[in-house]
Amino acid sequence: MEPKVLIILFLALIHTSSQVSSNTYSTFIKTSCNSTTYPSTCLKSLLPYASTVKSNPLQLVNVALSTTLKSANATLSTTLKSANATLSTVTKLSKTKQITEWEAKVVKDCIGDIKDCMDEIKSTIKEVNNINITTNKRFAISNAQTWTSAAITDENSCIDGFSDRQMNNPAVKKKIRNSIVNLARVSSNALYLINHLSV
Repeated sequence: MEPKVLIILFLALIHTSSQVSSNTYSTFIKTSCNSTTYPSTCLKSLLPYASTVKSNPLQLVNVALSTTLKSANATLSTTLKSANATLSTVTKLSKTKQITEWEAKVVKDCIGDIKDCMDEIKSTIKEVNNINITTNKRFAISNAQTWTSAAITDENSCIDGFSDRQMNNPAVKKKIRNSIVNLARVSSNALYLINHLSV
């Protein structure tokens, strides 16, 4: 057989093998996401990382947590922008009717909640990274569950703050709330995946 033909066959075989692996990794993500609380959010956030995750449940949890941390960071940014001010300009906003003092307090509390959430997710990531190196894997998973649950509690506190009463600027409320709801969903999915780690 001609050397060129052999090279072409070899390259075709590698390409086919690569496609099979890629499909297997995508299937693993899809199967894992199917049982989460928010499957479509799970697929949207994790499917792009199929080649990184491969078929590794621990790597899937790590990527889910990293995605949650990115979402928390984006939520914090959205909250600050949507309020149209940093905390030092609350009085000015109240005078111009862009945001009431009550709204400013809600936004301030929410920012605190999201910052706490980010710290808790970082603590979760540390615990998950300990799973492979500790002798007490179950304890590390339990800690990861605790930190993620605390993050979800903080996210819900923020959502509750905006639900309690009507805001002067509904657009601000809607934008912040939508961002936090998305964060709460990716966090909930991450917790589900942690809960189903087998060690």
